[in-house]
Amino acid sequence: MEITQAFAQDLREASLPRYSQLPTLDLYKDQLVELTNGYLAPFFPGEKAVTDTMVNNYVKLKVIAPPVKKRYRREQLAQLILTCLLKKVLSIAEVRQLLAAQTKVGTLEAGYDYFCQRMEQAVRAVGGDSGLWQQADDGSPQKALLDHAICSFVHKLYFEQILAGASGAEE
Repeated sequence: MEITQAFAQDLREASLPRYSQLPTLDLYKDQLVELTNGYLAPFFPGEKAVTDTMVNNYVKLKVIAPPVKKRYRREQLAQLILTCLLKKVLSIAEVRQLLAAQTKVGTLEAGYDYFCQRMEQAVRAVGGDSGLWQQADDGSPQKALLDHAICSFVHKLYFEQILAGASGAEE
């Protein structure tokens, strides 16, 4: 349980870079991957958030914009950060649909910064002293697992309905 509490503490203290903090210089793919993995390390303990192959697939699937002369701009870095985090709970098709819906109602910069703010708030709320992390009746990890699985399901259910409504309204 100690490792889990250390993880929760690291996660509560994690912050995502805001759009204005992302590099303005164009990046090669290896730089893009390294930077993204560095930013997302607290959210992917013991694993890489993204690989070169994943970047190629996201470009092919039109989740992130293709590079210009083999270089990626900060817009693509922001899209990649969002994609890496969202793919934990959404399909790539849902991520693409969500990003497309968000850019129709505002700028990528505003949507990205809103996402970062809300992600940090959610991490602190869920992992805080009064959050679900601590709510298992007897403190057992099995009940905490179930609590989080239930919340994931309920949030996913609401997400699908809201996304379907947002997509239907745009057509």
